Amino acid sequence: MMDFIKELVSIEICDIGAGNSEATPFLDNIINNCETHIAGFEPNEVEFNKLIQNKKKKYFNYAIGDGAKKKFYICKAPGMSSFLKPDYKYNEMFHHFNDWGKIIKTVETQTKKLDEINIKNNFDLIKIDVQGYESEIIKYGNEKIKNALVVQIETSPIPSYKNGKTFAFVASQLENLDFNLHMFSTIETRSFKPMIIAKNSKLGLHYLYQLDCVFIKNFDEIDKLNINKLLKLIYIMFYGFNAYDFVDLLFQKLDYKYKKNYLEKYRELIKNLKINKRY
Repeated sequence: MMDFIKELVSIEICDIGAGNSEATPFLDNIINNCETHIAGFEPNEVEFNKLIQNKKKKYFNYAIGDGAKKKFYICKAPGMSSFLKPDYKYNEMFHHFNDWGKIIKTVETQTKKLDEINIKNNFDLIKIDVQGYESEIIKYGNEKIKNALVVQIETSPIPSYKNGKTFAFVASQLENLDFNLHMFSTIETRSFKPMIIAKNSKLGLHYLYQLDCVFIKNFDEIDKLNINKLLKLIYIMFYGFNAYDFVDLLFQKLDYKYKKNYLEKYRELIKNLKINKRY
């Protein structure tokens, strides 16, 4: 779509907690429209065996964490499996979660620190979906995360896992690594029991249960990016998150700094796109 860009770039993607990949269409949008290399990590062997059917992506059957051997709790709903136990006290307030979060198997799993894996020196986009364990990924992956352009991370405003950190803590960690919150790509609300909204027990009114957050490098860091990094950020935010206004700003910066003429062509392109207010 943005074939007016002449420079060739390749986007390096790290997918931590790669199971339940149908919940990440933003990754597919980037992969289908850009030159990419993706490394995915999934400790659940059943989910890993599903993932490796996709030959376009490289998956590894181990966990990213603090480098220690830990118990991995496999839950009835695979998407709730974690290195942390679900907190039944909090989850009892909502429909289904204590059933989905029943631990059916425990597996001793060796973790590896993100900063110590030797697959790539740097990733441009890091996606983290690890059910309450996000803060440990960040703590032992500071260097690789700091060098990324975008972090897409699933968090919760409530402690839905025992000893898990909530959105506020994770956001502060990423701010300390020069990131700003750009958007929520998904906002999931839940209703308190026994209320059911529109005959759907998975719907909520206002209470935020889970957030998929998109963090980008702060503006001081963006101003330091070379043309290659700027173009990678443009591709990620355009194809992955439909951030058309932010992409416009990036083209302004790129044209001014590198004497290009992409902005006019970009604005002509988006005239034909349907742009909706997100919230």
